[in-house]
Amino acid sequence: MAFLNIIIEYEGPVVDVEPRYWAAHQAAIQAVGFHGPPRSEFWRLWRTGATDSQFVRFGRPEKVADYARIRAETIDSTDLMALDQSGPKVAENLRLLKQMGSCQLVSLSRNREGLNAALDRLDLWMHFESKQCLPEDRDRRVEALHKLAGGMRVTLAVVGTVPMAYAAGEAGCRTVGLKNGPAVPRLLRQVGVDVFFESLDELTDALTTRHPDLQRIGIF
Repeated sequence: MAFLNIIIEYEGPVVDVEPRYWAAHQAAIQAVGFHGPPRSEFWRLWRTGATDSQFVRFGRPEKVADYARIRAETIDSTDLMALDQSGPKVAENLRLLKQMGSCQLVSLSRNREGLNAALDRLDLWMHFESKQCLPEDRDRRVEALHKLAGGMRVTLAVVGTVPMAYAAGEAGCRTVGLKNGPAVPRLLRQVGVDVFFESLDELTDALTTRHPDLQRIGIF
């Protein structure tokens, strides 16, 4: 089955980013003098695409703006990326994906140094032919993914976030989502994803058994 060009997102499919996002939220909410929602509610709000004001309830607009700025400044810091952890059997499943073709990692993080350090710490770096931090600009992000697709007959994108899902679809990738990532399936469906698996482990099983949903979107 060594024919697939696979682009896999770091946030969600490869690592659980909830501890890092929570730590960034905590730093930001405390800096503006609020307490914010409990951890489970924070993650629910994040995954459902809540507005910044929902994290700072009863905060004045300037407090909400400060919160969003501080959170954005800290969320991709190298110190906080040290909180990222890979899920069960991720290394094994990445090894299987690489056997099926090429496996390229992309991330929404702007911190290439932190990303490389995390992959080294988790002993995952060797499973990827390339690693790339995607541009913030939406059009440039689509262009970057189009280049990674490289004119291959089939490029499978494995996504966990809405920006990545949107860009992958625009770049012509066959896109699948993982249900346990930073965005709920409802949001991913809104940008065109309609095939979901619970985990990377379930996806590799689906690939080896030629799952009907994967056939439907043209993987086989």
